[in-house]
Amino acid sequence: MVEIGGIYLLMIRLYGRRLIQIGGLGYRFFHRGSYGYVGSAKRRMNSRLNRHLKDGKRLHWHIDYLLQYAEIEVVVYGQCHSDKECMLAKELSHVFQCLPGFGSTDCKCTSHLFFSPDRRPLVRSGYGSFRRIGLTPRLYLKKPSMRMLDLDFNNG
Repeated sequence: MVEIGGIYLLMIRLYGRRLIQIGGLGYRFFHRGSYGYVGSAKRRMNSRLNRHLKDGKRLHWHIDYLLQYAEIEVVVYGQCHSDKECMLAKELSHVFQCLPGFGSTDCKCTSHLFFSPDRRPLVRSGYGSFRRIGLTPRLYLKKPSMRMLDLDFNNG
């Protein structure tokens, strides 16, 4: 991961249905499945991503509340000097269900959190969305046992 800024898409897995309090948003119901969270870091993206990947952190952002119960499996990220976070969120909003207000209190987006029962469509669409907004997507696989085949880029 990199020292400069950019945007990222956290691919998160929730293994069971849950009602979770998300800071000021209050309690929200989450289905079992995969979630994609769009975020950005103006600089030192590696520090931001390492924070997201760490357990036992202080709850600050909406995503911190969800990550108490869910696990990051994959991170798709791209370097950029301009803010393309909302462009990525808009791309994903055309395809996936979202949780209104999640991660988007400082912009006009409906949400920065998207749901899919299966991770493959979310990862493939997210990866393609990076290309559509003019960024080169890079992958970080949190689990060493996960392979590119698990993400199913070659089938579809």
